[in-house]
Amino acid sequence: MNMRSLSLITTTGLCLALAAALNAAEPAIAFVSMERLFDDYYKTKAANVQLKARFESVDVPRRELINQVKTLKTEVEKLGAEARDKSLSDAERDKKRTVAEDKFALFRDAEQKLAEFDNTYKKQLGEQMKQSQQQLVGEIRAVIQAYVKEHGLRIVLDSSGKTLNSVESVVYYDPAFDITEPVMAILNKNAAEPETNKITETKSIKKTP
Repeated sequence: MNMRSLSLITTTGLCLALAAALNAAEPAIAFVSMERLFDDYYKTKAANVQLKARFESVDVPRRELINQVKTLKTEVEKLGAEARDKSLSDAERDKKRTVAEDKFALFRDAEQKLAEFDNTYKKQLGEQMKQSQQQLVGEIRAVIQAYVKEHGLRIVLDSSGKTLNSVESVVYYDPAFDITEPVMAILNKNAAEPETNKITETKSIKKTP
């Protein structure tokens, strides 16, 4: 999941936002890397694992269809060559030609099934990715908004954002105004502990007299 497309900010919009913040009685601007928050959010990583498993489960029947298409294509080409073999009698060549035509019909049907399979599952997986992405971004934005209210900030800009010209929206900012780390800590505070840590803790408990 790519966050760059989610953080496009036009130069004009950025200038207006900065002007509004600087003209406020108590300007309070902060910066955050939405790309990093999204990529390192534990729910994003979990979602990526689920999507990968989904892709792999779909890949099995798809490979079967691909192998079927390849096999039929090879058979059609072989039968076609035999149907043109002048060393065979006319009757034998006609028989080969008939079999080749039947096999070609199966080949075209297999190709159609593969195309329909790809169209169906690509659409479904694309929609799943989009919905998951929107939900995760919504959760991240909610945490940022709560952080902003708690710390009296007025505006938060995405330091990982790009303009429509693929140029960084924020050319420079003082790292002291970056709130990525504290927001990240809030997002991942409920992340499950790694299994290795759990095993280590269990062994430590058993050793305790």
